Amino acid sequence: MPFHPARIAIIGCGHVGTTCAYALLQSRLCREIVLIDRDEDRAKGEALDLQQSVPLGMPVKIFAGDYEDAAASAIVVLTVGAPGKFPGSRLDLLAANIEIVSACVGKLMAQHFDGVLLLTTNPVDILTLVAQRDSRLPVNQVIGSGTLIDTERFRSILGESLNVDARSVDAVVIGEHGDSSVAVWSAAHVGGAPLAAFPEAGALPSREKLLARVRRAGPEVIALKGNTCFAIASCVTRICEAILRDERAVLVVSTLMTGEYGLRDVCLSTPCVIGKTGVARVLVLSLDAAEQKALEHSAAILRRAYAAYEAS
Repeated sequence: MPFHPARIAIIGCGHVGTTCAYALLQSRLCREIVLIDRDEDRAKGEALDLQQSVPLGMPVKIFAGDYEDAAASAIVVLTVGAPGKFPGSRLDLLAANIEIVSACVGKLMAQHFDGVLLLTTNPVDILTLVAQRDSRLPVNQVIGSGTLIDTERFRSILGESLNVDARSVDAVVIGEHGDSSVAVWSAAHVGGAPLAAFPEAGALPSREKLLARVRRAGPEVIALKGNTCFAIASCVTRICEAILRDERAVLVVSTLMTGEYGLRDVCLSTPCVIGKTGVARVLVLSLDAAEQKALEHSAAILRRAYAAYEAS
């Protein structure tokens, strides 16, 4: 099957997958969207529903397809998996989701996929590592959505607390997309000024309380409505945009560490330059001693969780 440079495939037609499809449709970014689900009727129904909205926007072909269709895509977004249940940790989902993700990756690679594989399934950092190893794709072509969503939640919370537009807040969350995520306070700026120098910074809640809000944001949404979908769909769309347009945009995503921060053989999030081949460059932030220690702790948690699964 010929390669389609403006096609995005989504594997998994649950809340996240279908919301990603709608967000991509509204972005006018791609020319084709392929939906794949083990429930073929659901994929067909979602595709029909989305396709019927096209006359009010840009011409986009949306259809239910198979792994051969996915393999001909520039980007495959993997959203399959068991939904998160809180209270609990995203790491609790590993046993249920690792086999699902491995099976999907196996089917995709059997059709000789060579595009960018983008994962959202939790625990996304460990599953990004699994997908990279199972697919044998170059490291740069396998990306986890990681803490991009945590970073945007962090910026939103800081903007709200400081009474400024969140887009004027430059702050990142790195490490695990989970309970050990690390807020990089030392690099936080507002409109180019260090956060500590911003007039309202002194009235902020403690750093611990603010980070706790970031970490609880996803579980809170799930507790209230049963799932999260819109925020992650926005993140997926932004990553896809950077890839398809070869923007070389700096986004905080999960990728394999190959010595960055002194870490290896673990996937976690850090700012990365994203372009047409995926991760074009991994950026290393100048962390203070406490942040470096917290990041090493985050990596250790991910390693232990994966080792425990393999030993079970």
